[in-house]
Amino acid sequence: MPNEEKVRAALLDADKDYNHRFNDVVGYLEATGWKLRIKGSHRIFTRHGCPFLLNLQPERTGKAKAYQIRQVRQLLLRYESQF
Repeated sequence: MPNEEKVRAALLDADKDYNHRFNDVVGYLEATGWKLRIKGSHRIFTRHGCPFLLNLQPERTGKAKAYQIRQVRQLLLRYESQF
């Protein structure tokens, strides 16, 4: 798995929304303090101090869905000082 800094930089780059491996995104979120709950194929993440949750589901290709990457980026930017 790539290191956290590379994954974070890629998540913040809007040009790469369609090119993220699902497991890399899940690993990054877990490594940065998000709590994981699994329900079927959904990975639901919560974090203390963040009133929102992230609901991620992989595509059949093993990549993360682009609209979900945009949601992750919005939360990272909005709560940057806390993460």
